[in-house]
Amino acid sequence: MRSDGPVVVALDGSPHSSHTLEWGVSEAVRRRAEVLLVRAIDDSWQVTAWSWYPVAMGSDAQAEVEQYLVDQQARVEMRHPGVPVKVRVLHGQVVACLRVLSQEAQLLVVGASTPTGRARTGSTGVHLAAHARCPVAVVRADPDQPTQAAAPVVVGVDGSSSSLAAAHVAAHEAWMRGRALTVVHARPTIPDPFGRGSVPPLATDDEDDATHTAARRVAESLRAENEGVVVELALVDDDPVDALTCLARGAALLVVGSRGLGTFRGMLLGSVSAAVVREATCPVLVVHDDR
Repeated sequence: MRSDGPVVVALDGSPHSSHTLEWGVSEAVRRRAEVLLVRAIDDSWQVTAWSWYPVAMGSDAQAEVEQYLVDQQARVEMRHPGVPVKVRVLHGQVVACLRVLSQEAQLLVVGASTPTGRARTGSTGVHLAAHARCPVAVVRADPDQPTQAAAPVVVGVDGSSSSLAAAHVAAHEAWMRGRALTVVHARPTIPDPFGRGSVPPLATDDEDDATHTAARRVAESLRAENEGVVVELALVDDDPVDALTCLARGAALLVVGSRGLGTFRGMLLGSVSAAVVREATCPVLVVHDDR
């Protein structure tokens, strides 16, 4: 993970963009980093739904997006006068444009609406989490479960190198925020036939289970390496996605690795991480294992 690049905050003008902006700027303040506000215009030639004639975006869209970013820049500079802020209009498909920017960024921040009922968030966050070259924060907030002052940072571990890298990043994030860290290890069970999240995870502590022993070692290591950070361990029997999304409700941040156990070679984002990005109701930070 690099620490010398900007925090890139991608905005789309939607109602939750203001929350994405505030979250990204707060993260830049913590990191003492420059903020780069961006918005993409997909001005590639497209085929309309009514004919085969291509349509291109006009200059009005360019001016509108530029003005939008300038307005957001002024808003940030008024609230955070010491934070350097730049703006940039991107041209092309959102994921491709942001992937290029991620090569020089220390963090990429994107927004997402809160999933309601069976509705899940869109695929943009998932694609960026898989393909970006830096950590990706997918920001959302659940109005029914706001973040409390004592809310912890939550991280999932499963023994993979990616989850161990995420655990170390999560400990640092908890230290920067002055919050406790909850390390979650979920021992997979039979999927709930009535839908995810219908019952809470079953807490368990099996001394003879090798994965539980390994999870305890991870927690002990994080305590020793991060003085002042309270590290709690949650050992549960549940589907990992269910467990993480349930235990992270109202959390300050949920951290996951880009890959997990059980994924096939060449898969850029593990199935658990992808589902968590879609279904969690708190901000999710996806960490890539550079090793």
